[in-house]
Amino acid sequence: MAHESTHEHDFAMDDDIIVLEDEEGKEHNFVLGEVLTVDGQDYAVLLPIDEDLEEGVIFRIEGEEDDQLILADIEDDAEWAKVVQAYNAQLDELEGEEEDGE
Repeated sequence: MAHESTHEHDFAMDDDIIVLEDEEGKEHNFVLGEVLTVDGQDYAVLLPIDEDLEEGVIFRIEGEEDDQLILADIEDDAEWAKVVQAYNAQLDELEGEEEDGE
């Protein structure tokens, strides 16, 4: 999941669809996959629903306004590493539970 970004994102929520605009002005549709909490800070894991995207993205949740999430890029490499590690650990845990249930 990419975290390098030098641009602002426009965020709009339409029901459960989150629309992000990339650097080229093209809109991409995502859904909120889950919310992770790392060191007391919440992060949104957004999963693409557009066929032209394969990877999800992770943003820091800065709050909510009018039932919309206020999302910010994760600029700090150490913060990014902690969030990715927590996300991967959660995925590993879920995969382990699925294997136990087979």
